[in-house]
Amino acid sequence: MYQRIVMIVDSGIETEFVSGYALLLAKLSNAKFYLVPAFRDEEVLSSLNTIKNKAEKEGIETELLSIEEDVVREVNKLVKDKKMDLIFISLKGERDGRFFIGTLAQRLMKHAEASVIGVKIVKARPITHHRRLLVPVSNREYHFKERLFLIDGISTSLNLNVSLLRCTKSTAKTLDRDEMEDIVKESDEYLSPFREALLGRGRRTDVRVRVCDKATDGILDVAMGGHFDLLFVRAIKRNVVKEFLSGNEMEEVIRRTPSNILLWKSRE
Repeated sequence: MYQRIVMIVDSGIETEFVSGYALLLAKLSNAKFYLVPAFRDEEVLSSLNTIKNKAEKEGIETELLSIEEDVVREVNKLVKDKKMDLIFISLKGERDGRFFIGTLAQRLMKHAEASVIGVKIVKARPITHHRRLLVPVSNREYHFKERLFLIDGISTSLNLNVSLLRCTKSTAKTLDRDEMEDIVKESDEYLSPFREALLGRGRRTDVRVRVCDKATDGILDVAMGGHFDLLFVRAIKRNVVKEFLSGNEMEEVIRRTPSNILLWKSRE
């Protein structure tokens, strides 16, 4: 699926845990792994060398690259020149409290000519400790093969139980038993391509349904109530381009998530 993966290396303890996900996919894809500093300082340079050594111990071909100007412009140039497929970047809180709006991650998702995965670390522990993965699905047709590859690859490599979640709205204030059963049946049919594909690969998979006005609330309620270790969420285009905190669901999910989160946007 991926031949060349690049990670933007930032400072902070989260970087090492973010690299765990990037290295997992690089190894799974047998991809070449590139490391690029988000900026120049001793901590970032130390992180670069630590991750490079870790990658090489796992048999992953790794190369350090440098950038001189604007990160987004330089990374896009690298994406074109080296035909990179996937970019990893940390989702870290800014001084003003933002996690996504106006950050480097949002700019990359908006402009990069490659798939992007932003990672927020909530539980700073090895990814091998993960046990449960929650995958909200809205538009099931959105880059189905790539999304299935990521879900299957991560869950298989870490031996995770997978829960597929569909959040749906209802015009009725209350639902009787028959109406709820219809919603569950329709949701199960909607998610069946993912469920059947994962079950066929031997993954333990179940379907969950929430009726709610805001998908954000449904996702966070299930994530918290189900004690999930990892959330895999598609970055919705309207939130990628939106520059305001108010009403940006991605900002809210990243800010409030009780689990580590992989925020994925495929190349368009």
